[in-house]
Amino acid sequence: MGNLTRAMAIGFELILLMAFLYSFLLGFKLTLFDLGLNPKYKRFVRISLMIIGGMILSFLIAHLITFYPRPLLPSPQGG
Repeated sequence: MGNLTRAMAIGFELILLMAFLYSFLLGFKLTLFDLGLNPKYKRFVRISLMIIGGMILSFLIAHLITFYPRPLLPSPQGG
C-alpha cells in the first residue's frame, strides 16, 4: 500500500510540475512570435521546446523517484 501511495504522489506531482512547465514554455513560444519572430521558424521552435520539455521531464522523473521520501516502516518492537 505504501508503494502505491508513493507512486500516486509522484505521478500527481509530475502532472502539476509539467502543467506549470507547459504553460511556461507555451508563453515563451507565444512571446517569441509576438516579438516578431518569423513564422517560418515555427516548426524549429516547436521541436526545440519539445526537446527541452522532454529533458526537464526526464530530470524530474529521475529526481522524484530518487529523492521522494519512502513510507515509514513500523518498528520491529511494535512501538
